[in-house]
Amino acid sequence: MSLIIILLRSYKIPVYRTKKIDIYGIGSACIMIKKMVKTGVYAAILILTLAFVGCQNRNSKINPKRAADNDINSEFVYTQNNLKEPMELEMSTDGIVTLEVENLAKPDHTLPEEKSSFLSVLAKEDTDISVQYTYNTYGKEGALLCCDLKENNEMETKLEPLFSTYLSQFSEEHYKDTWLTTGLFLKKGENIFYLNGKDQTFPYCMALKITFLESEKIEKVILYPEEVSSSDK
Repeated sequence: MSLIIILLRSYKIPVYRTKKIDIYGIGSACIMIKKMVKTGVYAAILILTLAFVGCQNRNSKINPKRAADNDINSEFVYTQNNLKEPMELEMSTDGIVTLEVENLAKPDHTLPEEKSSFLSVLAKEDTDISVQYTYNTYGKEGALLCCDLKENNEMETKLEPLFSTYLSQFSEEHYKDTWLTTGLFLKKGENIFYLNGKDQTFPYCMALKITFLESEKIEKVILYPEEVSSSDK
């Protein structure tokens, strides 16, 4: 009884003493004790819930940076086998074309008409473009991303090199997580893009976001201009 009185006094509940018994608001005391117990239970539940949520977040395998960077949907993967003829790609109002391709890098000595080009840009005039790209060479190293001006005549096909850049060894963990940016100068005529495998032939996949700085100078953007037409022969 004395212990209860001490608790009640600590919470400023009035207590009245007589010679025989301590008289106090017994109803108020019971209510207060119930509230204290209930509050303690709720506090314990809240602490356990927060701890559980924290563990779940730490164990999550979602990488928000990778998800944010993956802005080219996997459904737009174009392969030669899926196409019966070259595909003309649409350009957005702000002059952007996005694509994702799977193709083969062929050796340096491959004949011009047999180059495994994945993109052709027909330009009305000389112009500049910006290219963002990411790729997976499946562990192979030494490829070159090339852009050439293609000239055809009745006798032969000639390629005039306009641009090439060395591609380091990239694999699946880099794909769509590491993006590179470069500027290119296109000439009037047909500009083709392909990977030069140096002395190797190997598969690769690549996602690109091409910004045409002067879109009015572009006539067409064609996907797989060579591979499709050659496979139909």
